[in-house]
Amino acid sequence: MSVAVSAGLGIDSGVAIAERTLVAPIDPLEFLSVAGRGRIFYFERPSDGIAVATVGALEGSEVSDPSRQPRSPGTLRVGGFAFDRCVTPSGRWSGFPAASWAVPRIALRLDDSGPRIQAAATEAEGGFERARLRLAKLAERLESLHGGVGNSLPSAVRSIRYEMEALGSEECWRDAVEASLRDIESGRFDKVVLARAMQISADATWCPVRVARRLRAANPTSTIFAVSRGAKTLVGASPERLAHLDGNRLSTAAVAGTAPPAPVGGEEDRVFLANPKERHEHAVVVDELRRRLAPFVDDLESRDEPEILATQSLRHLYTPMSARLSEQTSLATVCEALHPTPAVCGLPREPALEALRSREWTERGWYAGGIGFEDDRGGEVVVPLRAALLDGRVATLFAGAGIVAGSKWESELEETRLKMRVMQAALVEV
Repeated sequence: MSVAVSAGLGIDSGVAIAERTLVAPIDPLEFLSVAGRGRIFYFERPSDGIAVATVGALEGSEVSDPSRQPRSPGTLRVGGFAFDRCVTPSGRWSGFPAASWAVPRIALRLDDSGPRIQAAATEAEGGFERARLRLAKLAERLESLHGGVGNSLPSAVRSIRYEMEALGSEECWRDAVEASLRDIESGRFDKVVLARAMQISADATWCPVRVARRLRAANPTSTIFAVSRGAKTLVGASPERLAHLDGNRLSTAAVAGTAPPAPVGGEEDRVFLANPKERHEHAVVVDELRRRLAPFVDDLESRDEPEILATQSLRHLYTPMSARLSEQTSLATVCEALHPTPAVCGLPREPALEALRSREWTERGWYAGGIGFEDDRGGEVVVPLRAALLDGRVATLFAGAGIVAGSKWESELEETRLKMRVMQAALVEV
């Protein structure tokens, strides 16, 4: 692998950035395997050729709201936030703050500009000279990569014994769904999205990079992500973009309504598109996203009818939206307005949140929150769904289902099982 000699510099609140372009592309997961130690951030959508992979974080660069700090060319921040930022993460989510955005020490970026690597350093560390030295050492490590994808990734687990355990019984799920249906009938809210969890305990430590590679191979149109804090890593394959910003052009999408996989364009697709319950669940998300975006955008465009977003494991009703963002409005501001969407919380938002806090027996943490990156040109945040929190030999899987009038607890339980199979397939190698 060769590295071009060009380098760039950006100064942002005492942070120096050195950058080099790569002559040849590099697999982001291989980058994570050889780039060094530190907390990792990984974000890739294979079908679009977009990826960000980072290791480490500059001391003092971590913030809860990146929109309040100045930008300069090249400065990258990565991070995310919890589903419910009013709840202090605890238990299995300890170490994951309510919100965190930081400048990474080293990074790989793949997009329309081509592959490039970056290194950052604070003024206290030595500024640009330190960043340039860090970049040179990174380039040396990357030179060791030869051959095809996967050569430097951890080897497969030959044999693994595991135990699966639902965190909460079917009776608990039934009671929560039926209580929510009574609230819908009484007019407390129109929709609520209940989540549940399952735990897989193995006789070997889960490898986040290997799990992410299996997710990527099986879900090329989804956004594959991995975010670590200490020994814990949230990893998954999300079909749902919260917001994408390119200059002042904003893109988002409504993703709500779920069905098992089926042949594209067949009779099952037509039945799914015509299903009154699924259409209603999708319509409330579309209408609410339009309402929340209205104060910040001009020329909001979206289709009148949903289309089908098909993955290898599921189908969803999908309505993309785009608009021109008003001046002085940041990606973080848009995410705050949109999150949590009716697709992961409910509608109206506050009474749905109140119900979830009392009815869900598993803390969501960053599941169904937001994960992404941003710089002076824009950025992207996705909703971390089809996800698992890996902690040593324990993996906790999360999935939710939208409850609306006409929902049946058995059907919604099966929907969560279908969604969890995306992660199960990546975790349990047979």
